[in-house]
Amino acid sequence: MRRYHPVLTAAAIRVSRQWGQGAPDEIDDIVQEIYLRLCANQSRILTDFHDARPEAMFGYVKVVATNIAHDCFRYRSAAKRGSDRTVSVAEAAGIAGGFADIDKQLSLSEIEAQLLAQTENRENGKRDRIVFRLYYRMGLTAHAISELPGIGLNSKGVEGVLHRLTKAIRQAFGQAQGFGTD
Repeated sequence: MRRYHPVLTAAAIRVSRQWGQGAPDEIDDIVQEIYLRLCANQSRILTDFHDARPEAMFGYVKVVATNIAHDCFRYRSAAKRGSDRTVSVAEAAGIAGGFADIDKQLSLSEIEAQLLAQTENRENGKRDRIVFRLYYRMGLTAHAISELPGIGLNSKGVEGVLHRLTKAIRQAFGQAQGFGTD
């Protein structure tokens, strides 16, 4: 901690200035978040890094701390914009759902049926369905899904599952409607 604290604090200060912030309490919060993420998963971020040059660790910690600080500010910025309070255009305009709700329910049930058809005979079908639903229904990011226990994928693996399933479902709908497989 004594060795890397100045590096982490400098990264937090630099990023907070880039975001137009800089209150000491806020910087302390960012530094604490950096420590939490560095120590997560038994400090995997730090233990997986191997380089023969001793100074390489300082550069690595600096880059990781900077990225974590940017993530914190992005998250706060999204919360300020009200990302948790978005509504549909129809709701904002006060238009009754009516047939749109029926169409939406039919579409969702068709997608669910295709999702089941694409995954039911696969070894990891249940996990893939969970990943798909968490992403498209719950709005979780690939990174957030990868950190959930039992998923067993990194964020690139989650993105791969989502890409494969989305492509397969789109192709199935395209074939049902008489379109090509593009």
